[in-house]
Amino acid sequence: MSGFRTLPPGDQARIDNRLLQMVAASRWPEKWVSKYQSMGTLYEFRIKGLNVQYRPLGSYHGKLRYIILAGAIEKDGKLSKSDVDTANDRHGRVKGNNKYAVPHQFDGEGDLEENAE
Repeated sequence: MSGFRTLPPGDQARIDNRLLQMVAASRWPEKWVSKYQSMGTLYEFRIKGLNVQYRPLGSYHGKLRYIILAGAIEKDGKLSKSDVDTANDRHGRVKGNNKYAVPHQFDGEGDLEENAE
């Protein structure tokens, strides 16, 4: 998620915790993720921060792969058009070439390159 490391540490932990819960779950409840306004292939995660409603946008790629395409914050019940446009643009790039997809690195995991060896 772009700018993830600039979020308050408590909110980073909340997001990491939710992502770990989602990895372990066989089905995601609608309170965690739902289709974004019934449009195309975008879905929004629903994660509550300290005083912020985080709504990272992403899409499914295959049966077991979900890619976060853009970080978004809900304000007045809406997401910014620029965040939705960014997610749609990135979806097109990832669909054309998987090299644009990078696994999420949880706190304490160390360098992803080191873990691959």
